[in-house]
Parts: sequence; C-alpha cells; structure tokens
Amino acid sequence: MATKFQRIAQKLVRKTTLHGVTKREMGDAHRGIVRSVQTAIDYQNCVANFLSFRAAGSVPAEGPYLRAEMDDFLFLNSMIWQQKTLDQHRQALNKTFSVELPRYRAGIATRLRGRAYTEDEVERILAELSERHARSVRLIYATGMRAFEPLRLNDLDCLPVSPERPWRSDLFVGLTDFVICSCSGKGGLIRPIAVPTALYHEIGEHRFAKPTIVWDRRKPFTPIFDLTAGQALSTAFTRASVKALGFSLGIHGLRHSFVQRRLAQLEKLGFSYRDALEICAQEVGHFRTEITLQYTTLRN
Repeated sequence: MATKFQRIAQKLVRKTTLHGVTKREMGDAHRGIVRSVQTAIDYQNCVANFLSFRAAGSVPAEGPYLRAEMDDFLFLNSMIWQQKTLDQHRQALNKTFSVELPRYRAGIATRLRGRAYTEDEVERILAELSERHARSVRLIYATGMRAFEPLRLNDLDCLPVSPERPWRSDLFVGLTDFVICSCSGKGGLIRPIAVPTALYHEIGEHRFAKPTIVWDRRKPFTPIFDLTAGQALSTAFTRASVKALGFSLGIHGLRHSFVQRRLAQLEKLGFSYRDALEICAQEVGHFRTEITLQYTTLRN
C-alpha cells in the first residue's frame, strides 16, 4: 500500500511528467520534463524520501517546500549514500520543484559490479523459461535491446531510423546472416537492429494479425510482434536466473553481455577501442559513449 508520502510525491511528479513525446519535439523544454515511465516512478520514490525527511522535523507534507530543506536533505544524505543514489535524488528534486540544487560528493564509494552473463549461463537460464519468454530473451541477448524494446521492434521499411542522427556507416560490421530491423528506444530514438536471420523468421511467425494494445508499467504499446517484454519478461528472467544459477544480475545484464562481446569482436577486426566503443554505443541506442562504457565492467 502506498504511503501518504508516496501519494503526495506521485501528484507532485505528475505535474512535470509528459509521456510519448521526443526531445526533438519538445526542444529545450525537455530539460524540465520527465518523459520515461520508469524515471517517473524512480523520481516519485526520491521525492517521497524527501517528504519523509521533512516529516522528521514536523513539517507539513503538503508544503510549502523550501530550497533550503532540499539542500539539507542532499547534504546530510551525501554522507551515507553512494553517488548514483545521491545524483538521482538531486535530479528528481530539481525537476519536480524547478530548482537547481548544488552537487555533493557522496561519502560512500561507488562499487562497480559487472553484470554480463556468459553464453553458458544464458543457455542454462533459457532452459528454465517458457518458449515464449525464451524467444524474447534470445532476441535481447543477440541484439543488445532493452527489456521493453521487443514491444517496439519493427521492420525497417515500416519504421525508418532517426535521420537527424550522425549514424556510423560501419554499424554491425563483423556480424553475419542478419536482418536489419528498427526499434524506437529511449527518447524516441529510432535505431537499426541486426536480428539474426533465423530468429527474425521465428518471431515473424508471431506477428499480430491486427493492431493490438499491450500494457507495460502502465504504458500502452502497439507492437508488431507478439513478444513478451518489459516487467513480465524481467520478472520471469530473474526467477529463471535464480533457479538456474543461484543468483540474478537482471535482464539488463544481457545488454552488458552484448556490448562486451561486440567490443571484443571489433577489436579483433582491428578497430581502435574508441571506434569500437562508438559503434557499440550506436548499436545499443546511445550517442554518449560514456554511458556504454559503464557496460564494460567485467565480473570477478
């Protein structure tokens, strides 16, 4: 059951939330808007934490909300949080309350942990999944897609890639026997996806005969292919991973696996690390290589 703070936080975050629009459509206004469903949920949790902090001082949860209170909240928690948690709360407060809070250095060191699954581990997980879930997992492992993106996979002639982006001409070099599809990912970026030919024909047997609405995390999708994705797939994957391996790195770990495999392949082909990383970044839907770089941490 949602707490009082969570209910208030949800109302506050909703005021700056707008789904279904791209950065390009919004222009500079996108900087103050929350466009992702998951980001909105994360921000609601952050704001609820801030409201709980205020309540300790007997301050009314309904406001008014002072910038000084937010500053104290971040400063005090910077001593006990890791940097990622601290930054996320700062971003949530900035957007929700239209402020610009100072950056604080976290007092707890961030510990990076590799999340990439090995091929053998993936095979063992697949053995614990239904055929329908396994099909989506194989697709994500082969292409580096996000968990929700099978719902947005399309044929390239039906959904052309974003033309305004400076796409490299050597994407998918070194891969063989694949079909180029397209996928609308985060921020509305439509990128090319190299789906192995056999897998493409397999999922092609599961096309929807007519437009069908599929809901994931309270957001509607109209997919072309009848594939599991999003929260349902993520939950099934985690359970299968724990059953097969005794642990789970999350379905996002398959994306880490893809990046690490592609980097190794591209470096063997003679690409510099910088070029290889840029190719990987574009193939998984990033134009900032520093984001993709986070996927390269190896497991112990």
